[in-house]
Amino acid sequence: MNKEWFILLLTTVATYEVCQAIDAGTELQAKNCQNYGKRRPALDAPVYSSGTENLSTEKCGLWNGDGDMPWTVIISIENANWHGPFFWVSTTSIKTNLKVSYPTLIYYTKIPDDLTCRESYGFLITERAVLVFRNKTIARNIKYYRLYAGPCESGSNEGNCKFGRGLLNQKVQNIYDDRYSKLAVWKIEKVTLTQHLKPICLWNRNNLQDSSFDSYVFTQADRKLKNTTLLNHQECYRESNISKFICQKMNVRMCTHFEDSGMFLIMKDSNRYYFRATRYNINVNFEWDDFWHGDLEKKIILWSDIFDILNLNENVFELAGVTVMPPIPELANKIEFGAKESYEGCGKVAWTRRGGRQRRDGLPIPLLHHGTNAPIEENPWHVSLTINFPTTEPLFDICGGTLVSKRVIVTAAHCMFSPTTGTRYEMEWLEITLGMYDVGDNTENGRQIVQAASVVIHPKYNNDRKDFQHDLALIILDEHGNNSIHLSDRVRPACLWNSDYDIEKIAGQDGKVVGFGLTANYSQATILQKAFIRIESHNECFFSNKRFFSKHLRPTQNFCAGFPHNGTNVCVGDSGGGLIIANGTLVRNKRFYLRGVVSFGSSRIKKIDNVDQRVCDTNQFSLFVDITRYIEWIVQNSPDISLRR
Repeated sequence: MNKEWFILLLTTVATYEVCQAIDAGTELQAKNCQNYGKRRPALDAPVYSSGTENLSTEKCGLWNGDGDMPWTVIISIENANWHGPFFWVSTTSIKTNLKVSYPTLIYYTKIPDDLTCRESYGFLITERAVLVFRNKTIARNIKYYRLYAGPCESGSNEGNCKFGRGLLNQKVQNIYDDRYSKLAVWKIEKVTLTQHLKPICLWNRNNLQDSSFDSYVFTQADRKLKNTTLLNHQECYRESNISKFICQKMNVRMCTHFEDSGMFLIMKDSNRYYFRATRYNINVNFEWDDFWHGDLEKKIILWSDIFDILNLNENVFELAGVTVMPPIPELANKIEFGAKESYEGCGKVAWTRRGGRQRRDGLPIPLLHHGTNAPIEENPWHVSLTINFPTTEPLFDICGGTLVSKRVIVTAAHCMFSPTTGTRYEMEWLEITLGMYDVGDNTENGRQIVQAASVVIHPKYNNDRKDFQHDLALIILDEHGNNSIHLSDRVRPACLWNSDYDIEKIAGQDGKVVGFGLTANYSQATILQKAFIRIESHNECFFSNKRFFSKHLRPTQNFCAGFPHNGTNVCVGDSGGGLIIANGTLVRNKRFYLRGVVSFGSSRIKKIDNVDQRVCDTNQFSLFVDITRYIEWIVQNSPDISLRR
């Protein structure tokens, strides 16, 4: 093989970080780094399952040590007559004193014929995913990949067998590539697991450098595991000069002695093997010529911690089909409102003046998934939103909202956008109705209809992403005039949450939701409905539907509530409404607080009037914006809410 092209193969993907390290400077002594000698910051292990072993894949990592590891996959790049840009760091630019000078970058557009078939290696991590060391693969057209795993079948010819492993017929369907960590995840067609073909476990302990576990390096040279020992900073760096880039990342790198063919760092706990780290491709001493020329002399090499990789790249989990409980960040700093709460008189209801509505509560009408009729005097903070288009029929009761002061309504940000076109509604189209109980009774006493003075959408909300992150908006009303409101028994604000912010402290409690959303038969409610739904812990939420909530649950941004076992839940049209929790035991002393905003949930296909339609799945928990994360933002953008009085 042509020597210079071999150099190109190994350095193509490393060039970016080489240049970054050079630009950062190479004359910094390791012992002068801020994190030198410090203990690695502890990160909680990912939560994969509710079992005691918390495995990323069932029955993963089991191997008796004989033969090839059952998760090893050989990757062959065949007929890769592929065109694309390559960058090559010329060996002539490397100084002999082991310090890197600025490289010469040469642009190539073709892989030569003598590199039309190369082998690399990966690990099977699920039935549908292979984890690959990116620096050893070059073709980006997935049709050129051939995967070999498990023992060769009897009678296999040499063309269908690579080093004793059988050809997988599974095709590579998608690739997630992270050039910084050199880690790639390839999604493949589902494989059948056997004793000779099973996934390795992903690491499920904390990220501390613990020498109590057996450590191994998987080497590409012979596809074996070789014992190694993790080194502390003093053993790793000694008197080395390193780049500022490595210095900044010192606290998330791992370090061992080993040879250049080492690809993956593996740890063993009891009888299971775990993927722990992937090779980091900048050598501590910048001995680039040794590395590029394939010198297998043992030296110090760095590893990218799997925790650091996975915490930064959610797509790794999604593509691999690995479900992970989202990490729980620190709670927001608690806002103190004082004895008068967020707004004077908030959260109180007029229990003695219900205007005869009680007689109507027993009417047999379709209910909001096991809800009941809701007297407006008991829910005076509820707001109904309608979009009045200038040229077409209006959209009645598209969403709800919660009045939290005389001038501020809290709702969901997605309510301000068309669900079909994604365009934002014009503010003058927005009609706001307060004090409404019976949609069809236009003569209701106490009903107030106003228009918005302004709408403030949370700056981090992005409707195009359709992920409902930061799904919060404020509707600001006029202080005086026709578009201002007056407070009454039927129109008065709820209080902003003013207790402990930790959702686990109220998990298991019931919160009240009201709205005019779709009822149990998926028709629009005409009488205001209420339901009490259970607030769930993040763990219970995640394990109720791991596929959905591993992607959408975002602790401290949102939380789960509902009664999936009997379908009591919110539905289309209830978005933006509030989840209200009362304190106090005596009816007359109760005060009601806004804790959540109806955001979204999973859906299902249901036949309605002989037509398949996508509807809310009330047999799953729904997600609510946790306003404790946003109370400071609400106060900052509210003209009549202030902090401690």
